[in-house]
This record gives sequence, C-alpha cells and structure tokens, in this order.
Amino acid sequence: MFIPSDIFAAVVFPGVMGVFGFLVVAIWLERKLVARVQWRYGPLYVSRRFGGFLQPIADLVKLVFSELVLPTHTNRALFAVAPIILFFAEAIPLVFIAAAPGFVVVYHPHGLAIALVLILLVAVLVVAMAWTEADKFTYIGAVREILLTAAYEAPLLLSALAMFLLYKSADPFGVVETQRELWGIFLNPLAFVTYFVTLLMATTRLPFEIPEAEPEVVLGPYTEYGSTLFIYAFGSNYVKLYTLSLLGTVLFLGGWTPADGLLGVVITAVKMAVFIIPALLVRAIYPRYRIDQALELGWGKLLVLSIVAVAWSLVLLWLR
Repeated sequence: MFIPSDIFAAVVFPGVMGVFGFLVVAIWLERKLVARVQWRYGPLYVSRRFGGFLQPIADLVKLVFSELVLPTHTNRALFAVAPIILFFAEAIPLVFIAAAPGFVVVYHPHGLAIALVLILLVAVLVVAMAWTEADKFTYIGAVREILLTAAYEAPLLLSALAMFLLYKSADPFGVVETQRELWGIFLNPLAFVTYFVTLLMATTRLPFEIPEAEPEVVLGPYTEYGSTLFIYAFGSNYVKLYTLSLLGTVLFLGGWTPADGLLGVVITAVKMAVFIIPALLVRAIYPRYRIDQALELGWGKLLVLSIVAVAWSLVLLWLR
C-alpha cells in the first residue's frame, strides 16, 4: 500500500511513531551502554532472550497504571496539563525538518530556522512546569533550568547560524544539496563541536544534568510528578534529543545523502546515531558539573567558540 511521503513523515519518521519509538529505544540503549561501561548486564528482567529490550515498555506500563497524585497545594489543572504540552511542543520542530526529499510534514524555505527558533522557545515551558508546583526542590530545579537555558541558547543559535551563512540557506533540501560533495562537519568543525555540547546542555544530559541532580534536588522540575505525567515530563528531554539530533544530521552530516527516497530516510536515521549514542554514553563517563562550571562554559568557552565558528563561515564565503 502506497503511503504519501508527507503522511509517512508525520506518522512514521520523524513523526509520532518515531517519537514514541525513540523514547523506548533510547532508554533501553542508554541503560545497556552505561551497563557495558560499568561491566554490568543492564536490564534483563523482561524479555531476557532479547537483551531486555522490552524492559522500558514494562516500565512505562508500570508508570501508566501507578496512582496519579495531584498535589492540593498547587493549581491542579496547570500541574496536569503542563508536562503534556511540553512533551508535544518539543516534537513540533520536527514538522519543519526533512528526513529525505519529499519526506517533510510542512515544507518552508526557512524550515530549519523555524525549527531552531521553536526549539529555543520551548525551553521556557520547562520553567513554567516547575513553577506550577509548590515545592522548594522544583524551584531550585527551575532556577537552574533558567540559568542553564540562558547559557546554551546563544551558542546553539550561533553555531546553527554559522551553517546557515555557509549554505546561504535555511531550506532543509538546499542545505543537504550543498553538502553533496563535503559535509558541514568538515566545513566548520567548530560549529559542530559547539552544537554538540549545547545539545547536551539543552537536553540536560550528563555532565549537565544540573536541574534534576537527584542527590541534591531529588529530581528538580519533575519532583512531584508521577504516573503518566512523569512519562510526559521526563520524556520531553528525550524528545528534544531526538529533535536536535535530526536537525544536527541535516546541518552537519549531509542529511540523507547520498541516497533519496526511503533509503535516504534510513540513512538519515542511521546518521542520527552520531549525536544520540555519545549523548547517551556520557552518563557513564563524566561527573556532573556544578552550576557555576556549566555557566562559565556556556557564557565563556562555548560563546567564544560559536562566534569564531560564525567568523570562520564568513571567511570561507569570502574565499569562495
């Protein structure tokens, strides 16, 4: 049965099924990678013959059927709806990012720029979610989230801007076509490094798991959430990782090149692993930064590196 490419993009990849599928696969893969580094087996209680692949699904089912508690000391309506809005808002930028020629939900000549702006705007929702609660630990997490967001947004924006300048376009198809001969990661490696580190900060992956910081603030903005609401609240970070990885694949790794059609979609999905696997693996390698160390990195080294990346793109344009 033939499925139109835009419907495929909306439903399968990078659409709804892709988002929820990634949530399951990423959780399982993160557990397995960290376990291998630490000489453990990882989850094996459910589907042992398949390496515990169904364990995340079992955990999600357990959360769904656990008791949903709505605190009496907060606005219950906002408390309940905030994580749901956050989860789906994190996925909205996927609408404008192409997975292959024709495989885009909404085409726009500046689609990648629109997706980037939406990614930056959604960060405010995490803070709003924390403020709907009335717990000191969520406030601490919210303040840390605000500070961390302010530290990574400028370098993230500048690293993407460096590539837009280099390609003279924010059109997903034009950007990939420009990389037919040489990928963006080789044209401007400084922008790639900045983008990847800010990706870790934006998704609060270690060593930037500062807003949650379980030993210090329990679970930060997600402290009072449980049951299904916890899935939406905490899963939003994985959705953002999914979105930023797809955007980074198009900007730096040539997207679906050298193929088109469904094969191009598969190539795009495989290239995303360049961002996803290291982001999951750092949990087993690096300790958590203090908030002052993260801010110093964001407002200092990363900001300078992103400005240099923009300057390098301008130099390349001048040399051409």
